[in-house]
Amino acid sequence: MAPLEGDAFWDPVPGSWMVMGILLAVLVVLTIGFLVWTAIQRDSPDHSTKDLVDRAVRRDTERATSIRRRLDADSGRADTTEPDLR
Repeated sequence: MAPLEGDAFWDPVPGSWMVMGILLAVLVVLTIGFLVWTAIQRDSPDHSTKDLVDRAVRRDTERATSIRRRLDADSGRADTTEPDLR
């Protein structure tokens, strides 16, 4: 008999091997399911995202240009009468 068996300090929550086994089995099944699910996923989308990316890059570039022009106008390095600076 182990000297610490049944001691509340060393075993505060009495466990059951059956419960631990069920939890381990659920974890293994979920892990295998996740691995199978990631293996069957496609690497590339069904449609081309090139147009979306090009549009986003163009929009970001235009926004950066506008901000740069506004900063130049605020610092006195640009003409403030341009319509885009308002």
